[in-house]
Amino acid sequence: MHHITYKDIDWHVPTSTRDELDLTDEPPADEPGRKFLVDGEAGFYVQTVRIPPHFDAPAHHHSHDEVFMVLAGSCTFNDRSMEALDVTVVEAGESYWFTAGAEGVQFLVTRQAPAQFVEEGE
Repeated sequence: MHHITYKDIDWHVPTSTRDELDLTDEPPADEPGRKFLVDGEAGFYVQTVRIPPHFDAPAHHHSHDEVFMVLAGSCTFNDRSMEALDVTVVEAGESYWFTAGAEGVQFLVTRQAPAQFVEEGE
């Protein structure tokens, strides 16, 4: 059993690959940030991500399924509005993009593999 205390996990700068990951590089509060909550325990990868207002995430996909749940704020996800506690399930290889709302967005992502960001066109 693993217990996670959210406040004890530092924010870090999101990167495209784990090779670029620096868990000591904490982003300013008004920039994108991410916390790994579960990093492989029992086969799960769970993270929370904060995105500043009006930030556009480009169209991209992952090589695995994921569950995307808005915790706070709002976003437009593939042209659909999402707010707190709304969920989208994204299948492996399915392209998606989002834009944070006026107050920004914080969301939870659950996967069964480490995140591998592949921008469309790459």
